[in-house]
Amino acid sequence: MAFGKVIKLFLLDGSPNKRWICELSNWTGVAYKIPRNMVKESESRDELSSPGIYFLFGYDDDKEKPLIYVGEAENIIKRLKEHIAKKDNWNEVIAFISKDDNLNKAHIKYLEHEFHRIATEAGRYSIDNSNIPTKSTVSEADQAELEEFIYNAKILVNALGHKVFEKISDSNNQTQESQKLYHMKFVNGTAHCIQTTDGFVLLKGSKIHKESASSLDKGIKKKVEQSRAVGEIVDDTLQVDKIFASSSAAAAFAAGYSISGPQAWKSENGETLKSIESKKA
Repeated sequence: MAFGKVIKLFLLDGSPNKRWICELSNWTGVAYKIPRNMVKESESRDELSSPGIYFLFGYDDDKEKPLIYVGEAENIIKRLKEHIAKKDNWNEVIAFISKDDNLNKAHIKYLEHEFHRIATEAGRYSIDNSNIPTKSTVSEADQAELEEFIYNAKILVNALGHKVFEKISDSNNQTQESQKLYHMKFVNGTAHCIQTTDGFVLLKGSKIHKESASSLDKGIKKKVEQSRAVGEIVDDTLQVDKIFASSSAAAAFAAGYSISGPQAWKSENGETLKSIESKKA
């Protein structure tokens, strides 16, 4: 059973475009959302000299995906100043510390490793770390507390605009209706799709066209070519879940030509997506 959560947001500078402090009720963790150009202004906040975990957010132009760097530091603000000097591909950081000063070096190394693993498995963002962070050994009691820290931090990162730690087709976050599986048959085989709160997800294992028709939208064609280049499509089969804003875009990506998604996608009993959605209107 899911329970409601109370999130407290404080706009430190009185503007949604500047620094935020974010807290979850009954939790000692605190999130600081700071634009890159306001890191220096944050030096005066003594609490940011504490140990913690942080995420640098930017954009990977090569992969046309949002980017994340997962890091840890015994002095958050000092490390962020180092990143200002060395890394120019990020524009925002979300950093977590503990109000009760309960995080030590082993704890933050554990968190760094786990957040890197979760972000990699989710596959939504391009990971900017050059190496996989080392996972420290912690006691069973500490591990239980750190897993709670991870759970709560994921909620706040999502609330602050980044679904980096959520798998695209995570069934745990979908209602039974939104998990409905749709299929589309075309000359190269069958593609599979689900509708989620984020959009339409073309599922891993779906067949993808061999050659694009001239009618295929240039943006979709580029997306297919890029997916082949990075190994997301192998032997005309999709190797990862891939999200689209519309059912038609998902259908065109698979089939290789312009096609009506509401008409093409069908449920197990052969009912079209259009027919199903019309009943909800």
